[in-house]
Amino acid sequence: MSNYLQTSKNMDQLSAQNYEKEAIQAGVVHLGVGAFHRAHQAVYFDQLLANENEQNWGIIGVNIRPQDSQAFSRFIEQDGEYILKTMAADGVTNYEHIRSIVKQIDGAQAPDDVDSALADANIQLVTSTVTEGGYYLDENRKLMLDHPAIKADIEGARNTLYAFLYAGLKKRSETSKAKITLLCCDNLRHNGELLQAGLMQFLEAKEDAELANWIKQNVSFPCSMVDRITPKPSQQHVDDVQSRFGIDDQMTVMGEDFIQWVIEDNFAGKKPSLDLVGAQFVKDVVPFEEAKIRILNAGHTCVTYQAALKGLTYFDEAMRDDELKQYFADFILQDSIPAIGDSVVDLPAYFNIIMQRFSNANIGDTVERICTDGYAKFPIFVFPTLEGVYKKGGTPSKTIQGIASWFTFMQLSNQGKIDTPYHEPNKASLSAFSNDSTGIQAFATDRFLWGTVPIEFPDFVAQLTQAIQTNMTKYG
Repeated sequence: MSNYLQTSKNMDQLSAQNYEKEAIQAGVVHLGVGAFHRAHQAVYFDQLLANENEQNWGIIGVNIRPQDSQAFSRFIEQDGEYILKTMAADGVTNYEHIRSIVKQIDGAQAPDDVDSALADANIQLVTSTVTEGGYYLDENRKLMLDHPAIKADIEGARNTLYAFLYAGLKKRSETSKAKITLLCCDNLRHNGELLQAGLMQFLEAKEDAELANWIKQNVSFPCSMVDRITPKPSQQHVDDVQSRFGIDDQMTVMGEDFIQWVIEDNFAGKKPSLDLVGAQFVKDVVPFEEAKIRILNAGHTCVTYQAALKGLTYFDEAMRDDELKQYFADFILQDSIPAIGDSVVDLPAYFNIIMQRFSNANIGDTVERICTDGYAKFPIFVFPTLEGVYKKGGTPSKTIQGIASWFTFMQLSNQGKIDTPYHEPNKASLSAFSNDSTGIQAFATDRFLWGTVPIEFPDFVAQLTQAIQTNMTKYG
């Protein structure tokens, strides 16, 4: 037991899986140890490790961002252990002591240690959560070779996921030579394919054909769909754990009680038996992925800017606002589900589950968090519905309303007229979207955001322009 837990009290309220951490061997390297990973994949592996035949699946948690090194140093102090607090809509709260991250490496400080971990034959799986924007791919799955971070990494720097995978896999190909699976866990459609596309283009830019050939023979890139609403960590939950258990856990993470992980059954080497603890191995992730991205993620994205324009702080408040609750239902039932079409997933039932989850007031998921990174989210989450409705001969009016709310939020944010801060890593990409006819035209015809929709369905530009003008009149 780590030092930070030795003063704990009320232990009957704190659950922990039944395994000795000292007996666990690492079999997974995870890149990007944020709150979501700690509330999701680390929890599945924590449960798996309680099975005595699966104790070679401990996680090596790797930080790859210098700006996260300070927070990660505290995680290292805590030996990678923390409390997960889950809260259901009815108020039922559970506390779990998670210990599956058995080793921690700050790759921003010690990249060579990451290389050694990735080269170790005992490591059979690399998972990653580096956010949607961390893959640097355009709408055609082309690596953004002119992006400063990618350019620097091709020259030998360590900014991105690709630089770490390149160095580690190169060392693996020259030493242990063991097969390995790279499992992307970010909210990207066809995420395994995208990771593979980005990495192989990076290798091409590095002019390393030998490593590229080795990867084709020895590495797999399964797709996966992950789901658990996980708000940004809050001092409120740190204080709760301190008062309840006497534990000084600065890494406390909180999430909803719902959790889901669907994984394409495509492993190059050994496969963890995650199906023993509730994960699903399937032949094709796409139907699950489409349902989640087009209902949950797109729903979040299309509602959140309207919530911000109304001055709401928490997302669950949007589900108690009659206008926004009705908008969400209309967006899903009129646009999203018709655009998906036939599915092995019961889409209306899934929508009802999402509505309940969005209404969970105990989560305290902020509108500010969900408003973050709009430029990366709209092409992934919202565009498929926009295009899908048009292709079926309809007008995606609710989708257009959501898009217009983002533009309006963007403008009011620029003018300092809105309380919700806008955190946008791709702010430079928004510079042409000024609050005039030229800016609206640039926005409505932006190829990265809307692909060929403005060309194939020119009504979109007029309809979006009208929606933006209506919104600016209403909120501006």
